[in-house]
This record gives sequence, structure tokens and C-alpha cells, in this order.
Amino acid sequence: MTKRIKISLLSILALVVVISGWGYLSLFGNPIKKNDAEEKVRAYLIQHKGYSPEELKDISGTYSFKSSEAPYGAAVTFADEPNDKYQYIISKDGNIEQFSSSSENPKHQEPMN
Repeated sequence: MTKRIKISLLSILALVVVISGWGYLSLFGNPIKKNDAEEKVRAYLIQHKGYSPEELKDISGTYSFKSSEAPYGAAVTFADEPNDKYQYIISKDGNIEQFSSSSENPKHQEPMN
């Protein structure tokens, strides 16, 4: 192959890698920011809402490409409601609030602001 063809192929490959990475982050979010959201929601629930770590069965960071105001948050499962998830969002100014619950009779529903 000539030098010109090699440079063209490498340029195309680099472009595909950049576009793929951008597409992944746009659809699924930055994994570091999702982990950070998970830790912030955990701290919020323990420090501000008075839950013990044992009451929190699972917390997983979430991302929504549909929300430009609060794209990151966390899905929380409480130990006493293992089949229900509560969604918390983190606004751009850092405020954390409960957004939704999958439970019909939620035990941990927070009052709406």
C-alpha cells in the first residue's frame, strides 16, 4: 500500500473510533459520572435522610440522555422493599431529589417539593 492509502485508512479508523466513543457516551453516559452519582445519592440518603447503610440494598448510577437538566442520578432499592426501585436525580446545581418510585404503596416516598 502506498503511504497515502495508509494515512487515509488510519484517518478513517480514527474518525470511526471518535464517533463511536461520542455515541456511546451520548446514549449511556460517562461511567465515572454514573459512579459519582451513585456515591452522592448514597451519601445523601445516609447523611441527610438518616438511612443506615444496611437499609440500602442496592444503589446503581443512572443516565438519561433525554434530560439535559438532570441527566445523572441513581436507582435505589431499599432492603425492606427488594422488588421496588426509587429513582433519584441530581440537578446541575447539585440538588438531589427523589424523582419516582416503582412501588404502588411506597414506604420511602419523599414529599414533592
